[in-house]
Amino acid sequence: MLKPVVLPKNAFKLFFQSLKGLGTVYAPVKVSEKSYSFKEVHSPEEIAFEALRTILPPKKFFYPQEETLIRYKNGDFEEVQPEKKFQVIFGVHPCDLASLGILDTIFSSEPADSHYLKRREQSLLVGLSCMPDKHCFCNAMNADTAGSAYDLFLTDTGEEYFIEIRSAKGVELIKSLAEKVSDANPENHEAYKEFWKKREAAFSHGLETENLRSLLDLEWENQIWDEMGKRCLSCGNCTPVCPTCYCFDLVDIAGLNAKEGERVRQWDSCQFVGFAQVNGDFNFRATPADRLKFWYRHKLHGFDDAYGFKTCVGCGRCTESCPAGIDDIVQVVKILQGKKENKHYEP
Repeated sequence: MLKPVVLPKNAFKLFFQSLKGLGTVYAPVKVSEKSYSFKEVHSPEEIAFEALRTILPPKKFFYPQEETLIRYKNGDFEEVQPEKKFQVIFGVHPCDLASLGILDTIFSSEPADSHYLKRREQSLLVGLSCMPDKHCFCNAMNADTAGSAYDLFLTDTGEEYFIEIRSAKGVELIKSLAEKVSDANPENHEAYKEFWKKREAAFSHGLETENLRSLLDLEWENQIWDEMGKRCLSCGNCTPVCPTCYCFDLVDIAGLNAKEGERVRQWDSCQFVGFAQVNGDFNFRATPADRLKFWYRHKLHGFDDAYGFKTCVGCGRCTESCPAGIDDIVQVVKILQGKKENKHYEP
């Protein structure tokens, strides 16, 4: 990482114009009384700096909900390449940056996903500091700092932004603001450290994650899974909002003349009834309880062996989006650990 700089907040408008000069800028925008979404913005006034979590995570910019991969016509096949469009994603919080680092690892593993990687190359990620609410537990999942999946990261220290620079693209943008930024001095560094100390103290979840790998195995038959399964709607809400869920389905859509068509990739969910169903009408995970256990294991244990990390980043989106009120990972883990009595599971 290069030497950090500071940007006065009264110069943010110029910073934003520099971002716009690179390509289309997306940032959190308020879309309802309680909801925020990453949308294209044309001025700083449109940005919801107070946004804590967006409805969908920034994975949607690199791994779209639906995209055509192949088109065919009269026996000829053509791979459809991603649109060449540079994009700037502003206001990405640490947990979402951590999730993109996870997806980078997964999608770059052989066979690499060229569509995802091309979109990542054609982007600039600008992180932004935040303060946690009651649903946040990113620090328990080692996802509470910016990590490396960003170009610039801004920490709000009051009258200034403390900017960490991670990439060559970030260096070039800061150079364009040479007259407005200055090297961070010891006072700036103290303000930076003070913010992150205050942020760490604001977490209230009390979650400990040291034993998750063995816990999920030992508690595979815990009654909580059946209790949650009885309430689960199998709606799949928890997976599109998860910043690291990447399950998909491939659909071949034929033209009416049967001579042309396309192969489309669409987001899918392991919580859908038919996700694990195969020929012979056999379903590997036939009940909601089976599917919930699979999802929890995937988030908290499944990738430890292969990659050495968990795929839950503690963003709290699944908890907020679950209509049945059962996707509270913190409370479920505490029950499995024996730290909370479970007469009937209540988040």
